Amino acid sequence: MLSYVWRNLLTRKIRTALSVLGVSASVAGIVALISIAYGMRSSIDAYMEGGGASLIVYSGHVADLIFSSVKQEELDAIAAWDDVEDVSRSHFFMVKPPAPLDGGESDLAMLFCFGRYRGERMLEQFATRLTEGGLFRNKNEIIASVSIADALGWKLNDEVEVFPGQAFKVVGLYESPSNWEQLGVMMDADVLGEKLGRRDNYNIAFIYCKTADGARSADEISAATAAAIQEKYPHLKAIKPGEFTSSFKEQLAIMDEFIAMITVIALVVGVLGVLNTMMMSVHERTREIGMLRALGWSRGWVIKLILLEGVVLCAIGGAFGLLFGYLGSELLIAAYPQAHLVAVYLPSTFVKGGIVAFAVGLLAALYPAYAASNLRPVVALRYE
Repeated sequence: MLSYVWRNLLTRKIRTALSVLGVSASVAGIVALISIAYGMRSSIDAYMEGGGASLIVYSGHVADLIFSSVKQEELDAIAAWDDVEDVSRSHFFMVKPPAPLDGGESDLAMLFCFGRYRGERMLEQFATRLTEGGLFRNKNEIIASVSIADALGWKLNDEVEVFPGQAFKVVGLYESPSNWEQLGVMMDADVLGEKLGRRDNYNIAFIYCKTADGARSADEISAATAAAIQEKYPHLKAIKPGEFTSSFKEQLAIMDEFIAMITVIALVVGVLGVLNTMMMSVHERTREIGMLRALGWSRGWVIKLILLEGVVLCAIGGAFGLLFGYLGSELLIAAYPQAHLVAVYLPSTFVKGGIVAFAVGLLAALYPAYAASNLRPVVALRYE
């Protein structure tokens, strides 16, 4: 039966190709969207983990980290604990990028500003990431990522305006493994805190615990410190850096709902496209189906034939869709390097794409299979 199905699909090459293209486009869109969404989540966790901290601390009741507030007095108390080696304080904010120095136009949609303190690990680690210059030591100095410098025409020792009317000297350029830091600049945390109207409180704090004490492992020390922080300061949340996005699952659920909506739309579009193809195929083969029935084919065999055609058609489209989804994601990332997009290709993503393709084939072929099985042989053989 499979060879018969294959012959029928090849008989109408253009129609088959268009149906395959429609299914592959739907599957490719789903694969690309899910992969880039997972990539965004993983890049956030990678940024949090990049500082090498044992824990990150922020307000547990906020929906957005921008509104988080960790007080200086709380951090002073935590820093005095025996299991804590160091604490790094940080602000961050997004601003509209300034105009390039050369008077041209920039493709940047936003500029991330990270507030860090001299002498604290979250800034000092950039000493090894610098490609030119050094770390800032004064409040009117910044270091910028190479990507930002290239996009805005900045060079070492240039005077630039990150905020309107406030000039900063670019004293260093860096490369970072974090896509978020690649889209930003580092400045004195007090300067950024003043712009945010913050005094003695921070968006987030990075806690560095002791690695081990002989009786306990580093993970045990971190877990005990996290529990102690949340017990003493119930309004704060202390978690491992790699667990950050999972702690905001309610907020990120909006992204999941959007992906689900796109999946449903792709499913409906795919079903309608393949349904049209299958109905036309059944209509054109009325005499052929009638002859098969006259030769002894049962209704069940006719149903199996049409369903198999639909599934094979969509299996081919699904296979191409998985490939196009991967290639499309990579092309999108290459086409917009300034966005620093990341795609993460999980096996579950390709499984979901395959399930969508199979569902399209099965659903789209149900009614045509039912219609074909109900054709009366005598009537069908007289069909012209």
